[in-house]
Amino acid sequence: MRAIGRLSSIGLLDLLLLVVLFICCYTDLQERKILNVVVLPAMLVALIMHLLLQGVAGALFWGKGTLVGLALLFIPFALGGLGAGDVKLLGVVGSFKGVFFVFKAFLGAALLGGVFAFLFLLKKKRLKKTLRNLGSALQVFLFSCFRICNLGNLENDDVEALPYGLAIVLGTIVCLAGEWLC
Repeated sequence: MRAIGRLSSIGLLDLLLLVVLFICCYTDLQERKILNVVVLPAMLVALIMHLLLQGVAGALFWGKGTLVGLALLFIPFALGGLGAGDVKLLGVVGSFKGVFFVFKAFLGAALLGGVFAFLFLLKKKRLKKTLRNLGSALQVFLFSCFRICNLGNLENDDVEALPYGLAIVLGTIVCLAGEWLC
């Protein structure tokens, strides 16, 4: 019964974040894009809300959360593993919920993304080939004294990307549900 009472007290920031998450999830699944026209205004709305609710402390909370959210996915983005929209979406999560929450959401997204990738590879019958490629890449990396090398000899079928925005959204929703229920 206590959990139901907590669910009814979901804050405005959480509701706004959920709306943004659902829009981004839809566009990522349909168009493989997370739109700037959604994420950038969402960051601005989060800043305004935090300023109104907490003043300068709210702006600092927003800034730290946004920067950490962006930083957590920057390296995978720079290596070509994710799109810029995924990075900005996690930045939005940080702008609404702060540093500690965005880190938890990042971990949840990583776990869910790994499960999605595993299931996807099983469905496409590409798990064995992918694991072989991963092993080859790891060997090259280890035996080249940890330098990044060209891995042109890996088996490469038509690569179909997974929409990582879905993992970010679900990881964030799991963390939100944890807050609401605990």
